[in-house]
Amino acid sequence: MYKKILLATDGSENARRAGRQAAGLAEELSSEIIIGYIFSSPPSQSKMAKANFDVHSILKEDAKNAISETINLFEEKNLTYTLKVAIGEPASEICGIAEKENADLLIIGSRGLGTIKGAVIGSVSHKVAHQAKCPVMIVK
Repeated sequence: MYKKILLATDGSENARRAGRQAAGLAEELSSEIIIGYIFSSPPSQSKMAKANFDVHSILKEDAKNAISETINLFEEKNLTYTLKVAIGEPASEICGIAEKENADLLIIGSRGLGTIKGAVIGSVSHKVAHQAKCPVMIVK
């Protein structure tokens, strides 16, 4: 049913719960997992200079540090995953990864905004639910 699952994560508690849900589904369905981590701004000039301007490797390393608990969960369960990183507006980038990778399901954590606050400023999960072309599971 879901052969390719995209887990969008930011390392928050809700995102870790979404990671546990994704791991359980991947185990149960033998699904391929893609973990997406989005940065809102590029690395500092000094960090890029130290890494010989290899921005992608900096982003991957920073993402691995931010979501180490989720990565450890996948490794403990012997689940293979691919880490995708990007810089930009989170909802758009997440939906872009889902489309490019032909994800069958996108799993994301809810920030838990109240209805009024969520309606006024919106949340990434809400925007993803409206923009994604595949089914979206929002985990509280």
